[in-house]
Amino acid sequence: MENPIRRFIIPLSFAIALSACAQSQAQPSPTTAPPSPTIAPPADTMAPSTTASPTIEPSATPTASPSPSPTITETPTPEFSPTPSATATPEAAIATALGSINCRYGPDKQYLYAWGLSEGDIAEVKGKNATGAWLWVTPHDTIWNCWITASAVELNVEIDSIAVIYPTLLTHPEVAPPSGVHAQRNGDKVTISWNPAPPSVDLGYLIEARICLGAYVWDMVFSTTNTAYTITDPKSCSTASYGTLRVFNKLGYSTTVTIAWP
Repeated sequence: MENPIRRFIIPLSFAIALSACAQSQAQPSPTTAPPSPTIAPPADTMAPSTTASPTIEPSATPTASPSPSPTITETPTPEFSPTPSATATPEAAIATALGSINCRYGPDKQYLYAWGLSEGDIAEVKGKNATGAWLWVTPHDTIWNCWITASAVELNVEIDSIAVIYPTLLTHPEVAPPSGVHAQRNGDKVTISWNPAPPSVDLGYLIEARICLGAYVWDMVFSTTNTAYTITDPKSCSTASYGTLRVFNKLGYSTTVTIAWP
């Protein structure tokens, strides 16, 4: 008689074997080989990697070097400088009258009387004319300026130190200038004519001209009570002549009228 347990074990063993075979056939084969484990070499034999970046050691913090102490330069003691002496102010030019003097409107005896100086009177000299024969002064007892002859005074300075000046002639607004002024030439002669001014005390006419005398032109003054005057003026000078005309009376002078010099 067959043992029943054995009959049960044999089929079971067969079934287990079949199952194991089926599992073995169903598992796919790997397409890539699994990575081989990397075994790190011992620490004492590790070689440096050829691709590794070099290690940059930290820069040492610079230590400030002590600055050398500045050399002290001794300031030289300044040498004694003498105090400069003050520049002397030029002495004012003073004229002292040697006698009674007429001080006139202009540098010529043809000009009207403006002021007077007595012997011993002083006047401050402001200038001189081109020849040095007349001085433009301010008398001590007035604020007016007028002209005196240099030969009639004593100066406290050399006349060469006095500047040449050409001050404007003082005029009076109530004295009207001349009208109808005309000039014509006849050879070396120039005749100037004009209309008579309104009647007045001390009425007259003053001609101030620069005319030819020889080879040079000279400043000349002519005074008349007529309404015409003839001047000799040859045309031998390279500089042109010219002139002006004024009216004067007891009040003083008018403004000028320029003469159309022929």
